[in-house]
Amino acid sequence: MNALGIIAIVVVLIAGIIAFNQSGPLSLDRSGSGPIATGPGSSEIRNPQPVAKSTFGRLFRRSSPRPSRSARTPSPTPAVPPGASPYEGKIIIRRVQRSGTEAKSEYVAIRHQTVRTKTAEGPIDVTGWRIASRRSFGIIPRAHNIPEFDTAEQNIILPAGGELTITSGIPPYTRNFRENACTGYLNQTYSFTPALPNTCPDDDPSRAELLARNFSGACIDFIVKIPECRTAKITFAQSGLGQACLDYINQNFNYNGCVGNFRIQKDFYRNRWRAYFGSATKLFDPRHDTVTLYDRNGLVVDTFEY
Repeated sequence: MNALGIIAIVVVLIAGIIAFNQSGPLSLDRSGSGPIATGPGSSEIRNPQPVAKSTFGRLFRRSSPRPSRSARTPSPTPAVPPGASPYEGKIIIRRVQRSGTEAKSEYVAIRHQTVRTKTAEGPIDVTGWRIASRRSFGIIPRAHNIPEFDTAEQNIILPAGGELTITSGIPPYTRNFRENACTGYLNQTYSFTPALPNTCPDDDPSRAELLARNFSGACIDFIVKIPECRTAKITFAQSGLGQACLDYINQNFNYNGCVGNFRIQKDFYRNRWRAYFGSATKLFDPRHDTVTLYDRNGLVVDTFEY
């Protein structure tokens, strides 16, 4: 090759380098956003014009950096399983009594199971919860805090260890209520299933107090023999005890007198409630059934099968 040929090649290379620097590097993958003129006279405008990606484009295209581990979206917290109640394991179905032929003898007992933790378990409001069998259900109602004294009912709120016994039918005593130190007196007038505890705070009157009232020995003997949680029956034989003695008995040894004397005591209220559904028929199969307790949101709290 002569000198002229070498010079021509050098000139061509220099011209190419100059043209390359003016137009920018070659890209086989167009990604510009500006319009591209096509067709005769550049009269047709497409926005933008697609270009096929070649092997060279795939090789030389700069890939986007992967986000760092700390910048990635954190995994969501696992959701609560569908149908799970936050009260599951806290409120349990303790007993189902389905014997007997009448709805008033059928009942369910639920209990706020005591949890032995460092912090005390808070009380749980169960009013509005549902107790269901395979064929029917009942809604837990409100209750009187002190029966025969309170006119308004309140929500049933079970503390740790608290228990609710709810009857399917209509019991003889048609009030929902919280038990107290004196409700044992109600057993004398009404039939409860199960019976109320026969424990009352006035079963052991102070002899010193009775003597201080100048009651006779016969009066004191009669008073100390009054059965626990029973209103004394005054007959003609007791007329000789004296009017002051009889007035004392009538004012104190009954439900109203007991509540009046002891309602301010710290342990007057019991953590047990009685309520009823008011159903005309039994709710549970006497042989085999599934009893389910639902919270106010319709979530399963506990299940009892027999």
